[in-house]
Amino acid sequence: MNDEIPWNIMAKSLTYNEKEGTYLAEGDVVITKAQQTLYTQHAVFNVKTGIAKVSGGLRLETDGDTITGKEGSFNLSTQTGELVDASLFLRANNYYISGSLMQKTGEDSYLIKDCSVTTCDGVNPDWTITGSEVKVTVEGYGTMKNSAFRVRGLPIIYIPYMIFPAKAKRQTGLLPPRVGYSTLNGGEFEVPFFWAISDQTDATLYSRYMSKRGYMQGAEFRYVADESSKGVIEIDILSDKEKTKNMTDQSALDISPFDRTNSTRYWLRGRADQNLPFGVVARLDGDYVSDQDYLREFEEKLFGFATRTNLADESGRPFQEKRSPTRRSALRLGADGESYALQGITSYWQPVGDPADNKKTEQPLGGLSFTLLPEQFMELPIFFNLESDYDYVWSGEANKGHSLSISPQVNFPFWLGPYVEFEPSFSYSYNTIWADDNEGNSEHQYQSAYEAGARLTTNAERVYDIEWFNAKRLRHKISPVLTYKFKGYRTNGDETPWFSPLDRSDFETPWFDSSSEDEDENKDRNRIAFSLENFLDARFEDKKGRISYSQLVNFKLTQGYDIDKTRDDDEEKPFTPLRALLIITPFPSLNLRGSAGWDHYQHNFSEAVLSGNLSVNRSGGMTDTYELNYQFYQDSAEGQTNVNFRANVNLAYGFSVGGWLQRDMDANQNISSAGWVGYQRQCWGLKLGASKESGDTNVMVVLRLIGLGSTGRW
Repeated sequence: MNDEIPWNIMAKSLTYNEKEGTYLAEGDVVITKAQQTLYTQHAVFNVKTGIAKVSGGLRLETDGDTITGKEGSFNLSTQTGELVDASLFLRANNYYISGSLMQKTGEDSYLIKDCSVTTCDGVNPDWTITGSEVKVTVEGYGTMKNSAFRVRGLPIIYIPYMIFPAKAKRQTGLLPPRVGYSTLNGGEFEVPFFWAISDQTDATLYSRYMSKRGYMQGAEFRYVADESSKGVIEIDILSDKEKTKNMTDQSALDISPFDRTNSTRYWLRGRADQNLPFGVVARLDGDYVSDQDYLREFEEKLFGFATRTNLADESGRPFQEKRSPTRRSALRLGADGESYALQGITSYWQPVGDPADNKKTEQPLGGLSFTLLPEQFMELPIFFNLESDYDYVWSGEANKGHSLSISPQVNFPFWLGPYVEFEPSFSYSYNTIWADDNEGNSEHQYQSAYEAGARLTTNAERVYDIEWFNAKRLRHKISPVLTYKFKGYRTNGDETPWFSPLDRSDFETPWFDSSSEDEDENKDRNRIAFSLENFLDARFEDKKGRISYSQLVNFKLTQGYDIDKTRDDDEEKPFTPLRALLIITPFPSLNLRGSAGWDHYQHNFSEAVLSGNLSVNRSGGMTDTYELNYQFYQDSAEGQTNVNFRANVNLAYGFSVGGWLQRDMDANQNISSAGWVGYQRQCWGLKLGASKESGDTNVMVVLRLIGLGSTGRW
């Protein structure tokens, strides 16, 4: 409080006692100073001490927070005081706190006796938490003794001691519990605790009990050092009541066919990015699990690890799929210059299916990668780049040795007149290994490939004036591209399990799927391809004259032709599948993607992928989301078709519904399915959900108390 700012007192009747230095104010009294205002009907205010004794009802407003009461006394200088039958409103989280006696112990701290806490508006709140005593700090947190959670005044849960946040920012405290039931794990109850360690670090501790499996402890630690230096580490550990897996139980075998004899089960994972001195950047990926079944039993349920941070989204690096037979951990150190990139990496692949594979798995313990970015040679239209990799691979019972790969490339882009660009290129790749086995045998293998190619392209475009929403101009650009590449392969032996084979994909993009072609991978490739790309770009202008651009449509057709196939005596199938790619983004909230490959000889699609994402903003800050994904891949004589669908829709009167479905269309069965219904009020919400996967049915209840936090993905 600034003592230089004077007090202002207004009232219907105001008298001053000079001897005592007090003002007696009667009727509609208003005492103000800076951001603090006191309203009452009767007040005796001492200007020397700053103490005001008030009665006849009062209201004190400070920076948006409000205290009301029957009577009391305040030291307006120290912002302390005591009130009878008082209520406190904290704007940060819409808290209403009332009690028989309220003491303002500091500028932002309070002590309330016989208290009641809620975030619900109105005189009859839907829920309250009552207690014998509350201590609360604005923009801090509150503690409550002998508390009870009540619904419409009816006590539901008794909690001897609880902590709750009292600010909009993150704050240490208990989060609401989660309750659920699973046919695999039994009844489930979890109480999360959030710990705001510092401005840069925090953690969430999970205590989870499962009636059939036991007590699981979990922790998630997060830190942010700067915009590009941050990380998340998660661990969960369980002493399983089911010490060995019942291999005669079909529901257990549906999870995986692997045996399990360990009772201590855990999963450690994490992602971290850290800037180091001298421009070095560290990337850490951690993923280590006790057994193959662990992720399938506990990860992607409505109740479970789905509530944790999505590590793949957080780091921008992919995560191993839960059914993968291996888990990958790696540490990468990199330094980037203007024309080069240098990286060192060590990694460990954990086999989680058969424990015996641990000694047989080759581990790339150390490696170096050097990339020289395209550099122009003198001032000529010649560009040179280089990629190289070295790995040291070790195994306890299998091969160990060294692997080296070098791939230089030269490009010669130039223009044939003002409209046609021509770019010849040449590259050479050489892979080699030196390996030793446990019996003392040594081997040296190499594999090389040379590639010559050329790219001929031109562009044609036209701009149209339009009036479509905020779009004022539309540009159509068409780019025909003719590409030729020849690849020749040489090798002196078979590839080893850890040998990194040369990329045998055709051309620079995976447009040519050889799955429908019965051909020898060791044969040279001699192919030509023609592609036609179409782009529709829009220029938007809003009412304030601000301009923005967006690509509405991208459509590409590609057809390849294998020249060597015309020389085969047995069968001629020179045409690769006709590939199409279509991306439509008419609005920022709608994204449609599709790709397909047509096999000319089988007269069917070799693959097709369709996906769509739609988000619809609703009133009250709500958003409806819809996702659809269709995948078809031709595998030999059989095809594989999967359909995935997810939706979350907000209905009227606070209700919402949602769910997802993953279905194998060929097997005519669901891979995973879930559904939920939610109800949202002003100060609370409830969601009921159920899911089924791998023979396990999971039921979940999520309670959200506005201002106290929520659980699960809401």
